[in-house]
Amino acid sequence: MSLNPITSQEESVPAPLIARKAVAKQTAVFEYDFAKQGGAIETFFLKGPTLPDNAVVSDCWIDVITVPGTGGEGTAAIALGLESTTDIQTSTSYGGAPYSTQGLADLAGPEPGTESGYIKLTATRGLRMTIATARVTAGKFFVIVEYTVTD
Repeated sequence: MSLNPITSQEESVPAPLIARKAVAKQTAVFEYDFAKQGGAIETFFLKGPTLPDNAVVSDCWIDVITVPGTGGEGTAAIALGLESTTDIQTSTSYGGAPYSTQGLADLAGPEPGTESGYIKLTATRGLRMTIATARVTAGKFFVIVEYTVTD
């Protein structure tokens, strides 16, 4: 029990807690589908939402539905990024992990529990994909991003 400083009466009500803005983890899903977006050598936005300014990205993974291919036209490299073009997945050969096998795979981006590697957005951003060195002629995958918005 605390003593009221004005009345000097004992009070059974606890002192008020400092109000804190509640933050909840959110998930965004982005899609790459060669049939819809093509596979030219370029940087473009994947189909999906934009993440708000001050979003803190804490985890990312991929669900490969159709393994990307190049139709024998060379070795394509694919990178994924939000704040930069490679902060989720550095430029990696389409024939290697995480793109080379159907199913779920971890991306190089932030890992849960390693806050020093988290990505805090400085503006509203969509997920960019960069295709380099050769065209992609097939492929479909989803990129899942977990984030929390702070001030």
